[in-house]
Amino acid sequence: MSGDSMLAMPIGVKPERPTVLVVEDEVLIRLSIADELRNQGIHVLEASNADEALTILERALPIQVLFTDIRMPGRLDGLGLSRLARERYPRIKLILTSSHQSQGYARDSADVFVFKPYDLSAVVHQVEALLAQFGLEPQIP
Repeated sequence: MSGDSMLAMPIGVKPERPTVLVVEDEVLIRLSIADELRNQGIHVLEASNADEALTILERALPIQVLFTDIRMPGRLDGLGLSRLARERYPRIKLILTSSHQSQGYARDSADVFVFKPYDLSAVVHQVEALLAQFGLEPQIP
């Protein structure tokens, strides 16, 4: 499937809940981010590497925000994943993360850049701000 996942929905129809794809190879970090976002009423999908994330992006509709670490094992890192996602899904919002200060080039290609270690409340705030650009708000169940 190619194209923008938001465009695959009928005009004027919004998804029930906003969806974020969290891509992080460190399982405890991924779980803490995903749990915090879920606690705020955001639907979260998880992947441990870029290959899993691409499979999810191709099968799940719609995903508004891709949150990915830059350094991950596998044939594609988070920066490569973000480039492919931006190419295939131009409206997707990108949050790139890294613990390395030298990732200046990545900050320029992301909608938001977050340094590790994460401040979970700041991450939630950034995600909510990006979702607001779609006119979406978290929905606490």
